[in-house]
Amino acid sequence: MPIATQLRTDPLVADDRRAALLDEWGDLGGQIAEIEARRVEVLAERNELQRHEAGEGITYSSMAQRSMFAEFAAAGHVSPSTMEQQFCMAVALSSDFRGTLQALREGRISRRHAEVIVQAAPQSESDAADGGATLIAAYEHDVLPYACTTTAARTRVHALAVAAALRPVSMEEAHREAFEEREVTTRPTADGLAQLILTTSELFINAIMDRASAAARAMDDTRTMNQRRADFITDLLLTADPTATIGTIMEALRPVVQVTVAANTLAGRDDKMAQLDGVGPIHPDLARDLAGQASSFTRLFLDPAGMVTGVDTYVPSSRMKKYLRARDQHCRFPGCRAKTARCQIDHNEDWALGGKTELGNLADFCTSHHPLKHPDVDERYRWTVRQEPEGTLVWTSPLGREYTDYPEPRVMFI
Repeated sequence: MPIATQLRTDPLVADDRRAALLDEWGDLGGQIAEIEARRVEVLAERNELQRHEAGEGITYSSMAQRSMFAEFAAAGHVSPSTMEQQFCMAVALSSDFRGTLQALREGRISRRHAEVIVQAAPQSESDAADGGATLIAAYEHDVLPYACTTTAARTRVHALAVAAALRPVSMEEAHREAFEEREVTTRPTADGLAQLILTTSELFINAIMDRASAAARAMDDTRTMNQRRADFITDLLLTADPTATIGTIMEALRPVVQVTVAANTLAGRDDKMAQLDGVGPIHPDLARDLAGQASSFTRLFLDPAGMVTGVDTYVPSSRMKKYLRARDQHCRFPGCRAKTARCQIDHNEDWALGGKTELGNLADFCTSHHPLKHPDVDERYRWTVRQEPEGTLVWTSPLGREYTDYPEPRVMFI
């Protein structure tokens, strides 16, 4: 019987084929990661060869280095600047992040994971006795195991938090200096369109998107969500009275954002970085300014691993929601980063089937992933989820594969 006919008539054959394709796809990803690791090693070796040929003191701005970048860029059909970045990444991975390179070689992480780990790493002091090796080793020891369990986007947020915890002073200074570079630029695209590029605090950018999204959801017309957001921001910029808004950003900031800040930092006893949940560290001055505008606070209690275990007050209603949103920070489907403000709190074990309304049976799911576990979904496509201790969720796919999603730790407050 032709395979196409078998797939249509025999559910077991179809299940086996789906499982085989998933396994093959995963295996290919591992092979790609192994090849990417080898490409990193090739660039690192080529750079070392260049350094020995040119002699000590050669820099990346030299003509010899530029020529090397150009040669690889031409062969790989990429820009010289992109090639330079790849060489820098290769040198860092092969010299300072060997554990990360090994994980890439073994297919436990992707190239994007490796790039995120290197890019978010804390900057060591130039006069450190060991050249910063101890700092990097501590950073990699924390971040790499986490990266092996989740997406590159989530890894970036966690890595930034770890870097801020290890070097809070340098991170605070870096954020202060970076904020001085805020600007607005434009770039034409095509067919009469152009991009308005606003560079400012990550907190403000997320707040702008939250406000625009809330306004867009309130509109009832045929425009897409992106079109409604763009039109709302355009209307706001062209019609607002500047005299009513200049210098009042913090006073006017009322989007749904969740910022976590240590009590000592809030009181001004130290300048440790705060955290914009689901995004990463923010400057402590911004967190204190926001606290000054907040109508209420929720105190979080953390266990030694940095997990939220409770809030200072608790009743099974709105306070439960506060606890769950503080714990989850985003949709709890593996890899999803939709903010809890746009999620639905749902029973892991369905209420209609006897599931209890308690913290150990509740989690945040976005509108895309929540329906996957609905009882009305055909069992061939339906997912299930169970909650284990400390808020860990284990999702089971229609093929019976299990995928684990862990709650985010707040490493900076440990």
